[in-house]
Amino acid sequence: MVLVFFAVAYTLRKEPFKVLLIFCHIIVIFLLNDVLFPASYMPDQFRYVRVTQELRGFEDPSEKLNSTIGFSSLLFSALPIPFINSVHSIAMMNFLIFLVLFLFIKKFGLHSQKVDYFYLIFPSLLLYSSLALRDMLVLFFMFISIYAVIVKENFFLGLLLGIPILLLKFQNYLIILGGIILFFYLKNAGKRRYLFLGLFVFLAAFIPEKIPIVKQLYEKIEWWRFALFADQYSYNMDVINRMKQYYEPLGTGIILLYQVFKYFIYMLLKPLIWEADNPFQFIQSIENVVIFGMIIWVNHLKIFNEKIRQKILFLNCLLFVSMTINGLVVFNFGSAARYKFPFIVIYFVYFFYLLKSDELFVHQAKTAWNGNSPISPTLSID
Repeated sequence: MVLVFFAVAYTLRKEPFKVLLIFCHIIVIFLLNDVLFPASYMPDQFRYVRVTQELRGFEDPSEKLNSTIGFSSLLFSALPIPFINSVHSIAMMNFLIFLVLFLFIKKFGLHSQKVDYFYLIFPSLLLYSSLALRDMLVLFFMFISIYAVIVKENFFLGLLLGIPILLLKFQNYLIILGGIILFFYLKNAGKRRYLFLGLFVFLAAFIPEKIPIVKQLYEKIEWWRFALFADQYSYNMDVINRMKQYYEPLGTGIILLYQVFKYFIYMLLKPLIWEADNPFQFIQSIENVVIFGMIIWVNHLKIFNEKIRQKILFLNCLLFVSMTINGLVVFNFGSAARYKFPFIVIYFVYFFYLLKSDELFVHQAKTAWNGNSPISPTLSID
């Protein structure tokens, strides 16, 4: 890990402030668990440590390797951190993944000042790259999967590279697949695409029991929703029955359409400032407002290259599907922050990359125009 840090520091030798930000990430690792909050606040951290130690010691793991914790621990055990003594050891592995992704961004031309500073400063990324959880593994495989889709324009390769997500957090893989399906529909349906999409959504909302696939999805989402609602109260049925009055089942018709829109927006903003009960939630609420404003800002920028507009359409499809599905099924504020942060990182890193690519396209177009040489409207952005 030290070698990777110095490799990044050498790469950024002319940008010392960025090196300082990365070093601050290391400090944060030791300021979270058992300092700002007890490590037991996120008890799953100890399960990752225990199973990783068992795998390093060639013992039979206490978690099945095809479970999320077992598979994550298997990946952690392969990372070059020599000693697994505490949650800080796994946190250092997540920091290593954070650095590798940063090198990936630099190596493959995704970087810009906007990308670099967003990646280094985004509070949720700072938090989850400093804990002993699987979220950085999820982000890593999602990131390279979306790289294949956005940069290489190979959707099959993207889904292939994303297969580990099925064991790490399977719903994220399904969300990526859903984003791809929605993108291809909007891309290829022509001028009437929104009319047909609206008609399908209208029918699906009003008569879900009449469309078998929609009915199964509807029932599955409702099952997930109530399971996650019950999980907040450790499946204590006495508490659940008392709190059930605050649970809003999925409706149909106009109610369902309203819920989809409401939970999409709420997922982006959850927790709202007045809902924050502690300093972490307050920071998250401020972060959410900033991110929401940034989403509006970047989508109001004029894009000149048609290929780039299509790629931005895919990013917005992915954002919509991820925030809607997670918004419908996630109730806990901490879980909401964990579930959405990898999608937010991917959204802005690739959006800023595409903005840089569009600026390059415009510059090349102006240069060609001033030189009186023809320019193709399908100029490559790779």
